[in-house]
Formats: sequence, C-alpha cells, structure tokens
Amino acid sequence: MITNTWGKVTRFCLFKPAYKLGEDIIGTFDFTVATVSCMQVSVSLQCEEETIIDEDKNTKQVRNVTFSKHHEVCLGYKYTQLILPIPLHVTPAFSTKLVSLKWRLHFEFVTSTHKELSGPSSEDTEWQAPSEVRIETMVWSLPIRLYSTTPIHVAQGVHTNTKAYYTVVF
Repeated sequence: MITNTWGKVTRFCLFKPAYKLGEDIIGTFDFTVATVSCMQVSVSLQCEEETIIDEDKNTKQVRNVTFSKHHEVCLGYKYTQLILPIPLHVTPAFSTKLVSLKWRLHFEFVTSTHKELSGPSSEDTEWQAPSEVRIETMVWSLPIRLYSTTPIHVAQGVHTNTKAYYTVVF
C-alpha cells in the first residue's frame, strides 16, 4: 500500500523483486483502495552510482541515471499496469571498496484531495472539471535487484531487433 499524509494513494504489486538484463519489469496499480485521488504516476528505472572520492574524508560522489520511464495520467482509473524494459547493455548491480552500483524504481505520484475530482455520478448528465486543483507531488524509490543474463539471451535480443530480407531468383 502506498500512502501519503492524506490517506491511501494506491496498492502497487510488483511481480518479482529481482530481474535479469533484457527482461520487463511488470507491476500493477490498484486505485480502488484509494482515499486520495491520484492524477498522474511516473515510474523510472534508475541506477545509482556511488564513487568514493577520498576514503580518509569519507567523501563520495553519487550519480543517478534513468534508463527507461513510464508516465501515465490515471485520474479516474481503477487499475493500470506498468511495463518497463530493462536494456541489455546496462551493468548489473555490484559493489567494491570504491564503487557501488544499485538499481531502483523511482516513483512520482501527483495527488489531490479536491472533492470534485471524483467525477460524475451515475445520475449526472454533465460533468465540468474544476478549473484549478491543488496538487501534491509524492516521490518514492523502491530498490530492486538486477542480475546479468546468459550470453545466449543477449545474442537473441540483438538478433530480434534486426530484419533479414531474402531474395529468391529463378
């Protein structure tokens, strides 16, 4: 369950916590349990690179890189899904004394408690959207594990992107 200070935003189900290069990250959002309207959701597949600059002073440099992104306007939805591809060319998670690489799903939810956002009832013949809506943006990151894949899968992934044309001459 994903919540903010005003209540429940959505229920998110991620089908597994660990993935291999080339797989799709698949999840679902269930807004039927929400007590707060979710207007938009954005999910990014990000890696976090942490490099130790000076061990003695414990200074480090952190860099976040986004590889794929899903964005959806979801106001009024009961359910929706997330499908994020993991590129074959990225580096799986690892850690050494000086460098670490971690993966995460970075979520951004745009929510509102505005009462008129619930939409028209079954008796209404017309519905006018409000001209102004107070919103709140909520950010959340979920760590995931990303592992390497077998070389045969990489080769298959490369070949599926190319088209072969054959000419038959009689």
